[in-house]
Amino acid sequence: QASTRQSFQRMASADSHEVLSESIVKGLSDRLCEKRKQAANELEAKVKEVLLCLPSGRDHVHRILNCLQHDFIESHQSVYKKGGLHGFGSVAIALGNEIQHFLQQLLPPVLRTFQDDEARVRYYACEALYNVVKVGQDLVLPYFNLILDGLTKPYADMDAEVKSGAMLVDSLLKEIVTDHGNKFGTADFVLLLADRMKYRNPSVRQLLLSWISTLLPVPEAQMVSYVPQYLEGLFNMLRDQVRDVRHNADAVLNDLLKAVKSNSQASALQIISSTAGILVKNCFANDACSRLIALYWLHDFVGIQMNETSADLEPSANSGTEVRLAEIAEGNCGSSKNRLSESWMASLPELVGGTLHCIDDREEEIARMAIDMNSALLDMVQALEEEVPVDPLVDRLIRSMEERESMAVRTACLQWICMLLSHSPAQMLQRSLLHRLFDPIFQTLVLPEEQVVVAALQVLAQIMSGCNPYKDRLEEEDGAGDLFSVVTQRLLQLFAVERRILETRGRLMIRQLCGHLDPRQLYVTVARAIKQEKDRELAQQLVQTFSWILLTATETKSLREELLQTEPLNSLGQATQAPIDGLFLELLEPWFHNPVSALALCLWAQQDDLAYELSYRFPALEPTKDLLNQLDQLVQLLESSMFSRLRLRLLEPSRHPALVKCILALAMILPQAGAFSILRERILVIQSGLLLETRAEKLQSSASGNGLHDANVSGARHMLWWSEGQASSSLPAVSRGPDMASLLGKFDALAAAAAPD
Repeated sequence: QASTRQSFQRMASADSHEVLSESIVKGLSDRLCEKRKQAANELEAKVKEVLLCLPSGRDHVHRILNCLQHDFIESHQSVYKKGGLHGFGSVAIALGNEIQHFLQQLLPPVLRTFQDDEARVRYYACEALYNVVKVGQDLVLPYFNLILDGLTKPYADMDAEVKSGAMLVDSLLKEIVTDHGNKFGTADFVLLLADRMKYRNPSVRQLLLSWISTLLPVPEAQMVSYVPQYLEGLFNMLRDQVRDVRHNADAVLNDLLKAVKSNSQASALQIISSTAGILVKNCFANDACSRLIALYWLHDFVGIQMNETSADLEPSANSGTEVRLAEIAEGNCGSSKNRLSESWMASLPELVGGTLHCIDDREEEIARMAIDMNSALLDMVQALEEEVPVDPLVDRLIRSMEERESMAVRTACLQWICMLLSHSPAQMLQRSLLHRLFDPIFQTLVLPEEQVVVAALQVLAQIMSGCNPYKDRLEEEDGAGDLFSVVTQRLLQLFAVERRILETRGRLMIRQLCGHLDPRQLYVTVARAIKQEKDRELAQQLVQTFSWILLTATETKSLREELLQTEPLNSLGQATQAPIDGLFLELLEPWFHNPVSALALCLWAQQDDLAYELSYRFPALEPTKDLLNQLDQLVQLLESSMFSRLRLRLLEPSRHPALVKCILALAMILPQAGAFSILRERILVIQSGLLLETRAEKLQSSASGNGLHDANVSGARHMLWWSEGQASSSLPAVSRGPDMASLLGKFDALAAAAAPD
């Protein structure tokens, strides 16, 4: 032992013996902890005496600390390091209020020893630091970052005692900061916080999270104002592998959101503006918790925005409602418009993109939150009176539809397009923008989900009805055309390319468009397009589909009522006095592409003569399976409640001979199967009606006393309606008058062109 002490003493400089005294140097360099502590207590008393008795007491203390640092703490011998740390702790206690003059000399050497290889040295460093902080209290706050940064090492130490010592220092620091929040440098702390959040050590992350939780309730610290600088670090911690870190990060984010919402309106709006990009970025994170919390923040932020706008739009107590409404009408809506425009308008496309990314999330809670967020954004933008960034927003919607085939995403995108068409029609109906929209919208129509198809059709209907077809023109490559016609033409082109869509979903699509648009304008536009169609097979399919909807759908009821008002083309071979125009003639010629549909149109419009003439030409058509199926469907249609008016007219054969002849012609054309049996039953009813008419006339003639004569007249009448039909069938079509003759000529030409070679 004597030789060991001698070697230690030789290591100490002569200056140390002079400044500290030989006994203190000997004690601090002893291997026994008790001896070192005794020497430290002796040093404490010496420092107090120096400060009291010597005029240059502070200078002497500086010399003492220099000796402890250079000859002990910076020594390569662990025993000397321990003694030096004991000495630093004792000096700190002895300094009392004078410690403020020595903190810069006390703290760095102690903090550097946290990197020592020996655990006991690191533990004694924690003890020394605790003494310095305990004595210094709020005086150590200017060195807070230095202390906290140094604490991250022992806080993550593998040795339990070292970690426990670091936690004690940390608790003491938190008490000091809480009590002296007005002296705390939050700005400098946040810079350190944001940098150290990149560390993946779970203990360090727990330390940083605990400090955020500690500072949030301290009003002087104003941690909420610095949210944008450390929010991304908190979201990164949500993806930590350690469960406790994730849980604490979630709790901190929850408390932070509450603090933002309880903050002043101006500060909250500023935070919203600064953090929107971070939140949107986390909407695309692989971690489900990050996506969910980001959506919660964004949803609450939208609520703050809407509350601010509503508050500013409310009339003040000092001004009348009329004055406030006048300001709104003139665009002077106060500062809310500017704040909203500055904070979120520029980032609105990315906000929408982040929301749409989560709207079909596999996690039900995330998807539900994204739907609520999307609805809130829609309501917020729709309530705005200022212009929204339409072009970048539409580009973002198009990109979302192209990137995701999800029905939910496409439906939400289409909702946005509908809202924008309503909110900003002038911008949305520009030629260049519409051309960018058409492709994804029409691509949506071929998707299998019916819901998204209906949404796409609603968008198309809004586009078609969003302009004046006589004033607003959309230039196509091959010429100019009104927007209604352009969209209709593109829809027909889709049917031409995707025949399967026309067959399986054509009726649904047409009914949806009729429900949102003027059905007459749609049918007239389609009829004119079909009239110019070169593909006869496509024209036939289109006519068949549109005809079925025309005669059966509730959306086309007004068209059926208009068709019923059509004047007959002629009567008994004579042309009518009034000119024939209107919907019937608009549809008739295009409908000739499908003879059965043309016949059904004539029967509904009570054009009996023309209907008979068409049925008389059916035997000349190719008896294909499709033709027979269409005839069968026509018979079923005639039996529906929609055609009850026609069936009642059959009870008066003398008044409607051409109608009866048409029904008889259909019965003769059809093979003896189900449809033929149905018509045969109807023909029997017609015969019953004829007998009733004959009996009624006989009774009338008997009552007048001219039974024989009137019976002969009655028989002549019955011969008249029957022979009239025979005569009409044998006469050339030209005898029907020029209108019918020209129409039948066009029908014959189309039938001849469609006939096989």
